[in-house]
Formats: sequence, C-alpha cells, structure tokens
Amino acid sequence: MARGSESAGRACRCAGSGGSVRGDRGVNFARLLVLPWLAWSQGKRRALLAVVLAIVAVSVIGGTVSYRPGAAWRLGAAHGAAVFNCLFWAAVLSQLMLLAREAHRLRLPVLGREAVASLALYALLSIVMPVLLLIWLGGDGAVALTEIVLGAGVGMAYACLPSWLGVWAGFVPIFSDHAARWLPMPAASPSGFLAWAVPCAAAVWLLIGAFWRGAVRRDDGLNRARKPILLNLRSYAWHGLDRGNYPEIESIRRRWRWLQPVVDLHRCGPGRTLFNLRVAMGGLGVPLTPASRARQVAVGLVSMLPAAVGLLLMLGSDDDPRQVLSGLNGTGLTMFLLVVIGAILVLQPVERLRLRWARQNAELPLLALLPGLGDATSLRRALLGAALLYPVGIQLVLTLLLLVLGERLQMDAAGYALLLLGQFAGAGMSVALSLAMLGGLSIHRGWLGVLCICGILLIGVNCVLALLAFDGQSLVCHPGVALTLAMLWAGFFAPLVRIGVRGWRAFHRRPHPFLPNA
Repeated sequence: MARGSESAGRACRCAGSGGSVRGDRGVNFARLLVLPWLAWSQGKRRALLAVVLAIVAVSVIGGTVSYRPGAAWRLGAAHGAAVFNCLFWAAVLSQLMLLAREAHRLRLPVLGREAVASLALYALLSIVMPVLLLIWLGGDGAVALTEIVLGAGVGMAYACLPSWLGVWAGFVPIFSDHAARWLPMPAASPSGFLAWAVPCAAAVWLLIGAFWRGAVRRDDGLNRARKPILLNLRSYAWHGLDRGNYPEIESIRRRWRWLQPVVDLHRCGPGRTLFNLRVAMGGLGVPLTPASRARQVAVGLVSMLPAAVGLLLMLGSDDDPRQVLSGLNGTGLTMFLLVVIGAILVLQPVERLRLRWARQNAELPLLALLPGLGDATSLRRALLGAALLYPVGIQLVLTLLLLVLGERLQMDAAGYALLLLGQFAGAGMSVALSLAMLGGLSIHRGWLGVLCICGILLIGVNCVLALLAFDGQSLVCHPGVALTLAMLWAGFFAPLVRIGVRGWRAFHRRPHPFLPNA
C-alpha cells in the first residue's frame, strides 16, 4: 500500500498550501490494470499474478478442448466463470477498497476515482466479456450475467462485509451444491433462477457498496460490527498473527454496546484473590453478570447455525429441506458440535496466557501489585485456578451434557469410554499448555499448532466412533480400529504429558509468577 501511495504521489501534483490536488486528465488503462496489485510486495505480486494467469490459461484451454455445442457446456462455462470471479474478486479486486481508503485519508481524490475506475474496468473484463462470449455461442445472456455477477458479489462480500455477514460467503459453495431442490437452477428453470438470483445479487452488491463507503470515508472508529474482514486482515498484518501488541480493550470497545461484556464484581474484593485475578486477566474466564453471559452464549449458538446446516448437507440429507431442518435437533449432531467446539474453546485461554506473558510492557508488573495476593505459593495456586477454572469447567459441563445425550441414544460402555477419553484429552490439553505458558517454556509455534490440530481431530474422530458405538455398530471393538486409535492417542499424549511436566517444574522454579517470558 505504501508503494501504491508513492506511485499515486508521483502521478498527482499538489497545488500550493490549501490548494486542490489534481492529476492527469487522460485515462491510463495500464495504470488502472496495475492498481489492484499494488497492495502486495513485488514477490507476492508476481506469484499471485502467475497463479491467476495459469488458472485463466488452463480454463481457456480446457474449455476449448471440451467444447460441445449445447446448453450443458454453456451452463458449465458460466458456472466456471462465476467461480473464478468469486475467487478473483475476493483475493485481488477487494484490495481496491484499501487503496480508496488511503486515497480518502491522504486527500487524493484522483486516486480514489482511479480505484473506482479500475474496479469498473475489471468488471468489464471479467464479467461483461465472458457474458458476451457466451451470448455469441448461443447462451442465455441474462442467466450468465446474473450467475457471474452473483459469483463476483459473493467473493467481494467475503472481503468487504463485516465478519458476521461475510462469513456466510464461505458457506455458499456448500449450499450451492445442494440447493437444486430448494431453489430453481439455470439448467432446470432459467426464469425461476432469475426470479430469486437477481434480487439476491442486487442485495449483495448494495450491501457491499454501503460497507465500502463506510470503510472508505471513516478514517477511524469503525466498530467491530461494521469493520470489513479485509481491514481486520490488514490489522493482523500490522500487529502480527499473535496480535501481541493489539490492546484487548480496543477490540472490546469496538463491539456493539449490547455485546460488550459486563463484569460481575460482587464476589471481588479483599481475600478473593481468585476472582480478582479472573477479572484482571480478562478473556472468556472473566466472571460476567447472568444477562451478559446469556447474550454471549446466544450469539455463539446463533453463529453455529451455518456450520450445522453445512455439516448436515455434507453428511447427506437427500437435499430435503425438512430433513435438514429436523436434523438441527438431532442428538448426534448436537453431541459432535459440543465436542469439537468445546475442544476449540479450551484453547482460547491458552492463547491469551501466551500473549499476556509474552508482552514486554507494564501489564504483568501491575498484576503483581494487586493487593492481597499473599506469598508466592498462594499466588501460584490462585493463578492456576484463575487460568484453569474456565477451560476445565467447560469440559466438565460438556461431559455432563454428553452423558445425558448419550443416555438418550442408549450408548454402550465403549461409546461412553470414548466420550470420556475425548473430554479428558481436551482438559489435559488445556492444563498442559497453560502450565507451559505460565512456566515460560520455549515451544515452537509450528509444533504447538500441529499438536493442537491433532488433538482437535482426534477428539472429533473419537466422538464419531462413540456415536457409532451403539445399535450393533461398535467399530471401536474391532481389533484394527482399537489398535490404530490406541497408537494415535499414545502419540498425542506422550508429548502432551512431557510439556505438562516441564511446564509444572518451570512454573514452580520461577521466582515470581508474573515474570514475562523471554
């Protein structure tokens, strides 16, 4: 983006103090073609351009070789163009929003108009030209235009809409493969497809335009509910993937007011070291008022609905809407989601501990100055309680729910054993990694990520095998399956136990628990 600003500065000349900024009056099409690519460094730009050109070349050659005069080929070509535009607009053309935002902040109106003109030029090249080609080959221009525009809109929506809206774009490929019995498709009913696709495309692009304008014209102060995903990704690039220097208070302040947590301070005070530390450390383990906790849980449950519907569609429901909707109340799906989401949730406090103990600022010294912490032994005990109470408590609550749901499915002993093993692994992963963070162990982030991913996958596989361990389908009782599962769990628990033991020893060797990690 800095290079884009420099090139923009070379193309614009500034009048005197207080004068307007003007640029060349001619239209430079080469410059308009280059603008979206200026957001990357030269190496990434070349790699991305090579990938795009390779995809275009393969698509053109494949389409030419497989060409057959008929409606099926034209519909397939339109669908392929829509998929390409979805990816291209999400990855490349969405960067023009950053350029337009910088142009507005630097008071360069010519550059802002060039960003819009570049978007229009790429729309002409990537949307209008394929539609004209399909019309020339005998295709339905209205259907092709609608499908390609909708595909480009889905890609642009993923980057330019807030996360609570843009995340739906990620589920479009899943829904589109199973929507034939839900909605009219171009192959079966072109007029029916236009009846719902045209309003959807118009609504998507109107939303994109509204959030684009808000992101460009508001220099600062966009709350989290209105901040596009692309700006969040740029903040990750600025602050790093761990966001170690990004203040949590700023991210909380940018939420909607009704989503901001309300801390329950009734149980805090002198002699309540555990609750004091939970409030001071923040995160998911902070004690909230019942109303605030209910709002947080409700938002989490609502955000799980797209994933639940997509999972049902992928598992196969014969594309029957009634069967999909009834599956949302399925006990098996509920148990699987509880297990996987519980395993992911217990890792969030670990990441927060890693970030907090890695910062070289005044946070930990201020925590050490809290009144009434006591000696080092009692402080370590209270700190462990504050760090582990939430993740271990989550696993205990989920275990009780899973046992109740398993009783409804009439699971056998093997199923219960697998469920308990998965929950024990989730709690053990949280305890071992928390001890490693508090003890200051130096663990490579790559290996740590691999361990966490393997743990989540194993817990999910364990749950699936437990759900099949009834009604005469006890797969885990098969010697091959049992031996493979035992080897996988042994390979997972061996490094986990080693990390936990080393973290426990390092934590107790520290002269003070609130020393930052090197």
